[in-house]
Amino acid sequence: MRGALAIGAPGILNYRGLRMTDRPLSPSRWCIVVADAAGPEWLVPDDSHAQWAPVQYCGFGEPTTMLQKALHRAGRISHATRVVVTVAEAHRSRWQQALWFTRPEHRFVSEFSGWSSLTTAAAVLSIAARAPDALVTILPARCYVADEWTLTVALHRALSERTFPVDSIVTLGMVGVDTDVDENYLLLGASHGRPTVEVSGVARRPMEWVARYLVRQGALVASDIYIGRASTLALLLSKYWPAVTHKLLQHITRSITPGVENHIPPSLAREALHVARRMSQDRPPSIPLRALRVAHCGWSGLHSPRAIERLATLQPNPSHACLLTHAYRSSAIEHGHAT
Repeated sequence: MRGALAIGAPGILNYRGLRMTDRPLSPSRWCIVVADAAGPEWLVPDDSHAQWAPVQYCGFGEPTTMLQKALHRAGRISHATRVVVTVAEAHRSRWQQALWFTRPEHRFVSEFSGWSSLTTAAAVLSIAARAPDALVTILPARCYVADEWTLTVALHRALSERTFPVDSIVTLGMVGVDTDVDENYLLLGASHGRPTVEVSGVARRPMEWVARYLVRQGALVASDIYIGRASTLALLLSKYWPAVTHKLLQHITRSITPGVENHIPPSLAREALHVARRMSQDRPPSIPLRALRVAHCGWSGLHSPRAIERLATLQPNPSHACLLTHAYRSSAIEHGHAT
């Protein structure tokens, strides 16, 4: 259909009949670090004073921020030249120095935080246009991990499966503990002898007693880490968000220039947000989601001030923990749906 995203022969992505790339001999690995998701904010020391900033710019007593750790995580599973980042212009002073190694054309910039669904979609489509068979890992910057080694091993395992499900998206499900608060939980189906398990549903931030019950039933903490072939992710977007996907592709084909950042036009963002209000009422496309079980690694999605407070009390520096416990606030909601 004219003007639509078309996934034709294996490994070929066509837009308006334009052949953009061929199937590579082996799939390349790309990472999208999502750093512009809306979430809790807190006071961050900045020279002689403190300012409110999104939680992904917090170090929790360490010099390395959550964003920097996510970038390091991405570098362990893909080459630095294949790391793409979504960021908000409003927080440029917080992320610009950390992204010194990222090519400008691999930065997808929104005017405000909370547009991460749109910037992530643009990043996915840009990768699919050049390497449709690539394995793309979407990593949230807004998260805390105590045991990086366990998470890294799980990421490599998910990416190195000999029979990676071509038509599926894999997510990492974390084994939870009683101290977890305000997390989303993956409800699991049958594994059928495969390394990954079918996801039958998602419980979004249930009450604590419900969360404990779900964990006893085998539910896993949702990580918001997703792995899929670029063509599969692009197909998902074209089915679930057709008009916006079409305009994003138009914008990408016109605007991507080596050495220049990709800015999402406010007009396109407003249209996307208008469509997003109706998305929750529609039936999502039936692309199977499978979960890889990850041993407990001290994961927290940092979805709420309460989750930050719980994490802060575990920090070795009492004064820093006290600062974090009382210095937080919630930012704008992610426009009706989580990233």
